[in-house]
Amino acid sequence: MVIAVGAADRIVGTDDYSADAMPTRKLPRVGGLQPNLEKIVAVRPDLVIANAAGLPPTLGRSLASVHIPLLVLTNERLADIAKSMTSIANALGINSTAAVAKLNASLAHQRRTRSHAPRLMLAVWTDPLYVAGRNTFADDLFTLCGATNAVEVNGWPSYSLESFVAHPPDILLYPNHSVTPSAVEALLARAGTKNVVAIAVDENLFTRPGPRVGEAGGILNEVLDGQ
Repeated sequence: MVIAVGAADRIVGTDDYSADAMPTRKLPRVGGLQPNLEKIVAVRPDLVIANAAGLPPTLGRSLASVHIPLLVLTNERLADIAKSMTSIANALGINSTAAVAKLNASLAHQRRTRSHAPRLMLAVWTDPLYVAGRNTFADDLFTLCGATNAVEVNGWPSYSLESFVAHPPDILLYPNHSVTPSAVEALLARAGTKNVVAIAVDENLFTRPGPRVGEAGGILNEVLDGQ
């Protein structure tokens, strides 16, 4: 998001998982779900940006103790992405209008209405099974592309095999790095569910809400158009 609003040159450090977003410039990494305060302080940031989901409860207090401001973003729904980009731009004193317009145009371009809405499931892990439920940005993306979510509960819950069997998807999406094809085959074997098409998708696009979500919509529409 920082890159999308035109502030790539201001990034002085990154979390372990976002480092690949800066291929032309190596940056210090400050940790993952449990960021290292000493490493954060060492890069001397004027601002730390974090996602509300999975935010360590002590991070705000720790940063306040060393006088580093924290901007917490909520990115649960598709509409939150543009809001977060605007919040980042405002905090950095720059204009986000062009970046937000580009995001919104990319999403509008992928909007579809289908006579039969295929039932989708995004499994972010298979054993135990964790899925993208209702009222998430993934669920919003399914709806945008004319599909429906086979998962009928909210959030990113653990999901029982019984629920999978009772509400099987037409298409099972899974992240191409975290989940292997063999793991998906094992899940389908345990469920004994036939006629489920399993497709690997770009993990960065489908599990991280960000300015490239329109690309995820394009990939999803190609999948749906091909069925």
